[in-house]
Amino acid sequence: MSYGCPVCNGLEELSFPCEQCRQALDDQGRLSDFYDPYSPYRPIDDIKQTNGYEDLSTHQCIHLGRCSHCHRSYTLAVQEQQL
Repeated sequence: MSYGCPVCNGLEELSFPCEQCRQALDDQGRLSDFYDPYSPYRPIDDIKQTNGYEDLSTHQCIHLGRCSHCHRSYTLAVQEQQL
């Protein structure tokens, strides 16, 4: 069975509020894309095995969200959907 992130695939927009000021967070992309210069080119499930999150077993995609109002950053778990 295959899963995919609805945000990465353009099916949904990231919709999380900032915990501090309640403004909508801006999606900065997958957190794993920021690990090193080659991480955007590695297989997603390969990175999920060593990133310290339980995202492989729970079928989640970890995104980085940033508040443009108060400049806080958050890691956000987006539930993947069956393809």
